[in-house]
Amino acid sequence: MLLFVAAALARSDVAVLVSDTLDAYTAPVEAFRRSIDRPVTVYDLEGDRDRATAIAKQLAADPPPLVFAVGAKAAWVAQNDLERIPVVYAMILDPGRYGIAGTRVTGVSMEVPPEAALSQFQLFVPEVKTIGVLLSVDNQSQATKDALAAAHKLGITTNVQRVTSRRDLRAAWQRMAGEVDALWLLPDSLTMSPDSFRWLRTEALRRKLPILAGTENLVRAGALLCVAPDREAVGRQAAELAMRVLDAGETPGMIDPVPPDALRVVLNRDTLDQIGLPVEEIMLDFADEVVREGAGR
Repeated sequence: MLLFVAAALARSDVAVLVSDTLDAYTAPVEAFRRSIDRPVTVYDLEGDRDRATAIAKQLAADPPPLVFAVGAKAAWVAQNDLERIPVVYAMILDPGRYGIAGTRVTGVSMEVPPEAALSQFQLFVPEVKTIGVLLSVDNQSQATKDALAAAHKLGITTNVQRVTSRRDLRAAWQRMAGEVDALWLLPDSLTMSPDSFRWLRTEALRRKLPILAGTENLVRAGALLCVAPDREAVGRQAAELAMRVLDAGETPGMIDPVPPDALRVVLNRDTLDQIGLPVEEIMLDFADEVVREGAGR
């Protein structure tokens, strides 16, 4: 705690570290800036390691009272190069994968309850009875288990195919493709590489199968739908966590990461048309954003 107090005496402005210049990061940063009762200075790492190192040295020499880290790269820098500064993170799909944890770290998770994602998917694709899931054999995460259990609870049968390498992906797809009504892309380092997604997206379109994805980027790249955290709400929540550290005297380790408190449905209209789903126009009002493939990239 003394380390945090010493850091806080150095300067009053909160440092916002942004991993890269991406549209996805703009809304949470601006919402954080509007919501926090402190001056804010934004540092864009621009995805460059040398730039990140230089900014980290600058902040270490003149430490802010807190760092708001947006994106995995920014959080990794804050975790590893700014050892005495409390950190609130956001916009990271799997913080544990990057070692973002510890007594001086808390944040807003990007985990969407699987029941929420599946329920929205069923709203647009009510005929889905069996959904395909491709996973590496090593993916035994609790989030994956919870997702599969949620499908079962909603009466959806899951056809889960486990693969040991990307080479296995095509064979696994062939085993399931004729037996499923849709594909559900859960977080998985092996099956969700960019090349794997592009191939699966092409195959799913060929078979007129809708894809339920976990991120807006995948929807813009051709998946049908995702349910994602509302980015502005994430920024507001991060500001609330930051003020608990700055004003209430809590250490980040005392504050469990919080789930997003607002969600949004993103739908790809081009994909909807390409797979020929008979969705009435009024149903599009249930989507918070309707995108076209490649828009906003």
